[in-house]
Amino acid sequence: MKKILVPVDFSTISIFAIDAAIKFAKKIKADIHIYHSVNIPDDWEDLPAETRYKDEVNKARAIKVRDKLQTIKSQIEREGIACDTFYTGGKFIENINEITDKTDYDLIIMGSHGVSGKKEWFIGSNTQKVIRKIHTNLLVVKDKIEHLTFDNVLFASSMHIEDKEAFEKFLEAIEPLDMKKIHVITVNTSSFFTQPGFLMKEQLKEFKNIANRYDVETTFYPDFSVEAGIRHYVEDNNIDLVGISNHLRHPVKRIFQGSNVEMVINHSAVPVLSIDYK
Repeated sequence: MKKILVPVDFSTISIFAIDAAIKFAKKIKADIHIYHSVNIPDDWEDLPAETRYKDEVNKARAIKVRDKLQTIKSQIEREGIACDTFYTGGKFIENINEITDKTDYDLIIMGSHGVSGKKEWFIGSNTQKVIRKIHTNLLVVKDKIEHLTFDNVLFASSMHIEDKEAFEKFLEAIEPLDMKKIHVITVNTSSFFTQPGFLMKEQLKEFKNIANRYDVETTFYPDFSVEAGIRHYVEDNNIDLVGISNHLRHPVKRIFQGSNVEMVINHSAVPVLSIDYK
């Protein structure tokens, strides 16, 4: 059985992530695991019961979290989906690392707020930490996903040969979804690409061949940055879902290093699926 992990902080945006997980779980026949990192010592649950009982502050926090998780669990199970909930104290990213090492999740779904102005270079949140540190396919949502019918999905590529494997993994991930057209783009920035445009266009045709069972459009898209090119193409072509590669050993990672992958997710008005693969 497939498994979806949803880290939550009980905010509105994390409720959107839970709602998306329910829709995906029904579509791909998956269980849902809901996780919360609570502000208690990491070894608090291992303390003797009497010690925990006397610790009024952390006991109150734990009880409040348990109640909220139980409410979410009941909601998900009413949809006919198996659900486990759990929480830990300690540091969020260390806990997520341990959780994903122990359980092979098919997908992590998280919510993320966009920011603007002086903060536009940073997501800053737990979502950012997962993007940087955790190597599992990650879907980031900004709003409620009403349905899983995507008329147009996009995959951004740098045209390195290893990109083909990332694209194949992307196709596997979106296969259960209802979609009509796949757009594959390479953003042409004067500072990044050195190969002639006609050569890049020829390489794009190989992606069309890989996805020959779909309606595929390939574009060598000019813009001043990768993030801007993706964002502008999304706006101009009514894209419903963006796919990118986020593999540390993968050359595609070079165009999304530092803040770039975070900027794509941060500025995108549509869900972004970050693909990781071995």
